[in-house]
Amino acid sequence: MGAPCGVRGAAKQQGWRASSASSSSLWPCCSGGHVHRRRVLASAAELRRRGANRSPSRHLPLAMAPGKEAASRAAAADPASTSASATAAGCDDAAASATNLNDYVRQGGTERRWLLKQADKHLKKAHGRKLASALAPLTQDQEGKGREVDILVVGTGPAGLALAGELARCAGGRARVGLVGPDVPFVNTYGVWEDEFEELGLSHCLETVFGDAVCHFGEGAEGRVAVGRKYAKVDLGKLQGELLGRCERGGVLFEEGQVTAVDDTAPAPGNANSRPSGGGKAVTVSVGGKDTIACDVVVLASGSASSKFLTYEDEVPDPGAQTAYGFEVEIDAYPFGKDDMLFMDFRRHHSGVWPGKALHPGMARALTKESSWGTSEEVPSFLYAMPLGDNKAFFQETCLVSKDALPFEVLKRRLERRLEALNVKVAKVLDEEWSYIPVGGPLPRPDQKILAFGAAANLVHPASGYSVARSLKTAPDFASTLVDAYCREGEGEGTSKGWSEGASHQAWERLWSDELRKCH
Repeated sequence: MGAPCGVRGAAKQQGWRASSASSSSLWPCCSGGHVHRRRVLASAAELRRRGANRSPSRHLPLAMAPGKEAASRAAAADPASTSASATAAGCDDAAASATNLNDYVRQGGTERRWLLKQADKHLKKAHGRKLASALAPLTQDQEGKGREVDILVVGTGPAGLALAGELARCAGGRARVGLVGPDVPFVNTYGVWEDEFEELGLSHCLETVFGDAVCHFGEGAEGRVAVGRKYAKVDLGKLQGELLGRCERGGVLFEEGQVTAVDDTAPAPGNANSRPSGGGKAVTVSVGGKDTIACDVVVLASGSASSKFLTYEDEVPDPGAQTAYGFEVEIDAYPFGKDDMLFMDFRRHHSGVWPGKALHPGMARALTKESSWGTSEEVPSFLYAMPLGDNKAFFQETCLVSKDALPFEVLKRRLERRLEALNVKVAKVLDEEWSYIPVGGPLPRPDQKILAFGAAANLVHPASGYSVARSLKTAPDFASTLVDAYCREGEGEGTSKGWSEGASHQAWERLWSDELRKCH
């Protein structure tokens, strides 16, 4: 949940200037909270006026529209730990570049500043092996044609590296594959089911494996549920090294930088959909606002913020969000069993500081309102925890999904209160984690020439937020479909290959068939 199981590529690993998004759920009760709310509402009004490819009947999340539920949540909110003006500034920044509400949610919203902080964690982390040291540079060819490839993948997170490696393997020299994005280490905490990584041949990339995943949906033994499935924490360095090695063996070319524009509007002479024999590339990708790379096919594997370059289905509710705040810490003693990991603990430790108790022992209302104190007036969240040995542990407070994203500052306070109630003494904070995952919402339209993969293509479980294992599992088939379609486009045109809208539709259908779209 939260960081361990959803979209994990940080913004700087994704190849974009923007990060993914959320919008505030609980209005700060501190001084200036009303200013925050006015500015968020103003941003929402601006997005409504823009209204790009979205239904005018689309409702706004509670954070962006006044209402009874927002007011009731505000009354129950804890005092904000950060200023309302700073939050509003992050909201305005995200709204300035967003074209509609779906884009706003995916680009940053009111929580964007925390996501940028998460992305900057690479500055404090050693890079095991730089991409530029393993992959040949994307430079002019021997004929001086300039920087161009046949297929270009944007994004250097797990999805981007996995897809680039599989494309190169499937192409086998029939197409040049390029990769563009920042050259930084993975920084997000990834948690996966062990059997999924075993199936993918990635067991060697697991750092810690737990015998089971345990949930608590209520008090006592009757509220405890064992999933009966081994869970694991991923070794980030080994996973990145494995995926990079596949790219290296396939001959993937690399350009370090952040993509600022994608232009696929230039039609080839004589054919609006594909380039003719000997013609130039049909797509131009701008990197850093200065340099460009030409390609026939571009695949965005750069996280949810890729939405600014994609078009989406109409008449579909906008996405909700999974938010999670966590930290890896040194503690005096781990409060749960050390053989298993705590997957979802919905007990009410954070509702107040009563050692060892999830319910308030002295108030009658503790046994009302769905048998727990305050649940009916609160966006629910749960504790996720993994013992890491040597008195180290990872704790995370996660809101599974909410139409109105629960702020990181609220999740942090709940986590601190939980640990205090459990009598956990934190000696040192080793790392902090801010995880935001857009969940649900419209899918990309299948009639666009620009392709996407991973979280950029909504390959996120609409209930749990899981994404990484699905992207790794889907990469081989998607790459094979894409390469076969690309090579087929050149049949009958000598040695030239190209790309058409029909080929794009076939590739999109591989990710999101009509049947899968119905189930999403």
